Amino acid sequence: MSDEFLVDAIWTLTIVTVFVVLAVLPTFIALVRGADEILLIMLVNALCCATVIGWPIALIMALKWPRKHPRPTKAPAPHRPPPSPERHDTRKVIQVHVEEP
Repeated sequence: MSDEFLVDAIWTLTIVTVFVVLAVLPTFIALVRGADEILLIMLVNALCCATVIGWPIALIMALKWPRKHPRPTKAPAPHRPPPSPERHDTRKVIQVHVEEP
C-alpha cells in the first residue's frame, strides 16, 4: 500500500513540475532574451496561462518581442596586408669610408 502511494506521489510531483515549467516558459524566455516589455509578457503569461489561447500568445510575445538592447554586431577584422613571399633582411648596413689626412 505505501509503495503504491510513493509511486503515485512521485508521478504526481513529476507531472506538476512539468506543467509548472511549461507554464512559466514564456516568462523565462523573455527574461533570457531581454525582451523590451517584460512586465507585459509576464502579465499575459500569468493571467492567460490557463487558457488554451493565452499561453501560445505569451510564448509568441516572448520569442518575437524586440529586445531592450539589440545584440552587438561583430566588429570587422582589422585589415592586414598579405605576407610577403620573401623575407628580406631589413637591417641597413652603413659603410663609412674614412680617409686619412
